Amino acid sequence: MSEQSFTVLVVDDDETLRSLLAMSLRYAGYHVHTAGDGREALREMKQRAFDVVITDYQMPGMDGLQFLSLSKILWPQTPVVMVSADLSDKVADLARQSGAFRWLSKPYDRGVLLRTLRMALQQSFHAPAPLA
Repeated sequence: MSEQSFTVLVVDDDETLRSLLAMSLRYAGYHVHTAGDGREALREMKQRAFDVVITDYQMPGMDGLQFLSLSKILWPQTPVVMVSADLSDKVADLARQSGAFRWLSKPYDRGVLLRTLRMALQQSFHAPAPLA
């Protein structure tokens, strides 16, 4: 499975973190698009398909859980990895219950993030197609 053929959406309201993560993923061979909040991310997802989404939890307007819930309704097959500096077990549990593929705490290890993306992609592309 070559990362060069996969497209990732990075959603984070912190422009510096969003840019650094996008640059790191591009260096790893992914095609990357970015969004500064949940609403912008939903607009991006309406314009093109993404193989995986990485979203921050704490964002103004629409937080990561709200974005996750809407994205799973509209694009149930797209895995979403949620990252956050909030170490609350309650929020991590809510993210998993809402359909997040994984919850990673900030700061996260780049190697762990890349392995998580590969696992999400493998699971996504081996999952049976939904019945129409």
